[in-house]
Amino acid sequence: MHVRKLLAATALAGSLAVQPALAQDITLEFVVWNYSLETVQDNVAQFEAENPGIKVNVTDYAWPDYNDSLILRIRGNTPTDVVYGGQDWLPAWGAAGFIAPLDAIAPEGAIEELSQDIAGFALSDVTYNDEVYGLPYYSDTISFIYNKQILEDNGIAVPTTWEEVTAAAEQLKAGGMDKPIIYEYDQELPNFYDAFVAQAYGRGAEMFDDNREPLFADPGNGAFQQLEWLADAWSKDLVQPDPHESTIIPAMNTGNHAFTIVYTYVLAALNDAATQPLAGQFAIAPMPGETHETLGFAKSYVVTASAAADPARAEAAWKFVEFMAGKPYTVAKRWAVEKGLGFGQLPLFEDPDVIDAWGKWADVAALGEQAAIARAGDYTEYSSIWAAYFRPLLAQAMVGETPVADVMEDGARRWSELKEQFANR
Repeated sequence: MHVRKLLAATALAGSLAVQPALAQDITLEFVVWNYSLETVQDNVAQFEAENPGIKVNVTDYAWPDYNDSLILRIRGNTPTDVVYGGQDWLPAWGAAGFIAPLDAIAPEGAIEELSQDIAGFALSDVTYNDEVYGLPYYSDTISFIYNKQILEDNGIAVPTTWEEVTAAAEQLKAGGMDKPIIYEYDQELPNFYDAFVAQAYGRGAEMFDDNREPLFADPGNGAFQQLEWLADAWSKDLVQPDPHESTIIPAMNTGNHAFTIVYTYVLAALNDAATQPLAGQFAIAPMPGETHETLGFAKSYVVTASAAADPARAEAAWKFVEFMAGKPYTVAKRWAVEKGLGFGQLPLFEDPDVIDAWGKWADVAALGEQAAIARAGDYTEYSSIWAAYFRPLLAQAMVGETPVADVMEDGARRWSELKEQFANR
């Protein structure tokens, strides 16, 4: 039963003098990964100031451990009300009954109204079984980023295909640059797979068909071809593997690398004049390939099923989610202006403060054009299990330890096994 119906029934059963659900203090348990915790805490403090009677306790986990830690927390019945959700985890959480659709706690029509402002790929990422389970905390794309000055100094045009990226990297290497491409290489990170999908999308690849059957083991598929490209670039010693975007930022600012593929928000850090010596030299280009598409994704504020089942906690949780992700999108705007984080709420692309802030580190029009053609990923109840299996295979193929064909065939076989297992549950 929706919370609004529960509240209505309670009101009818009592008198007009019944106190509202939040007459007594409530402490919400909010679980996040450990990015910019000082900003998270400040946003929470602002919410608490505007909502007397609701306190919010923040618990954080390291990003690589977040999903496992949250599942253990929920299964252990540790009080948990609002959490950061990820597009790759949300179907499994929904199928397991860990989380609740937001229509269960929001006023009637509120989610439908807010959904009209959310970019298509982001709305897809917060939806499971045709119900919206989250509102965007952070939405972004994965970008091909290059050093404008290096390319200009060497008479190299901005690459539009992966073959042109190879040619540019080989020219730079011949001129003395040791590893022109720096690549985030950590098979434990979910974004290791996401970055690969973004590159395959640039070629126009489809990973799966409409029945969720794997397509990528076909040598004619763009994903297969992109893994071959990565293996080739590694074999030619054009790639510097790096474990994390945080160290790619200073590495790019040494001038020893010309290209990288990372989350778009990294561009803001690369071009931060206060901390980076080559700030202003970096830009995004359309993802190389025939279509120039890329992967778009959304992280979101999600409410647990246990919170939704308690009318008072549900009301408080909705107030909190609405403050964090609802109109006038003040918190999303803050993340965008102060941290360069992308957003799923399309009206912010027209916000003067966002345009002014982002214009200092990026071509805002180019960002908008990229977001317009970004595609959502393919996520199922078992896709995060499969991705954890597939990421090490990807890593092996990239560095030449395992043939590309073997990796793709193994990945397709495992996907099909999981698909059948979950269909029979």
